[in-house]
Amino acid sequence: MTQTLSPFISGILLAAGLSSRMGEPKQLLPFGESTIVETVVDSMLGAKFDEVIVVVGHCAAQVREQLGTRPIKIVFNPDYREGMLTSAQTGIRSLRGSDAFALMLVDQPFITTELIDQVVDAYLQTDNGIALPSYNYKRGHPVIFDQRYADEILALGTESGGVRTLFKKYGDDIHYVTVDTDRVLRDIDYRADYERAIREK
Repeated sequence: MTQTLSPFISGILLAAGLSSRMGEPKQLLPFGESTIVETVVDSMLGAKFDEVIVVVGHCAAQVREQLGTRPIKIVFNPDYREGMLTSAQTGIRSLRGSDAFALMLVDQPFITTELIDQVVDAYLQTDNGIALPSYNYKRGHPVIFDQRYADEILALGTESGGVRTLFKKYGDDIHYVTVDTDRVLRDIDYRADYERAIREK
């Protein structure tokens, strides 16, 4: 009896943004006993990803330093000022032999290892090429894509509307994972979001 090998899933964290609405690099803001970027990376490292890739751009040197010796791959997006799509594309270009990849955002430190694994497990059990969490009928993160979608994402232009355009185009290929928490939706864009997050942590 042949044993089916589990697909190799890469977790890609988009951590290159300018944080223009926050007014300072949110990746480096204190969160709990560390920083926002460390919190998200540690949740990813604890999850069922076979590798973790962190895409950096704005304040790249400080983010690298903050992440220290963690077993991750760090890649630099030279076009980070042009938006999140360019970071997703930089992360995808760095993949080597992955069967699937997950996209995560650095400003979502509420997404736990357990929530990530819930989506990974669902992806492994479905025949669909995209898996993502859903709370109250709203799409959250992480979003896992079969590798066959890589070329299409790489071909998107900055005016395309980004990765989310695939959700409309390939709606029939999405497996929605219903979760019972809004953690998969919550992000930190503004100072008020951050202050509320610190209070609620």
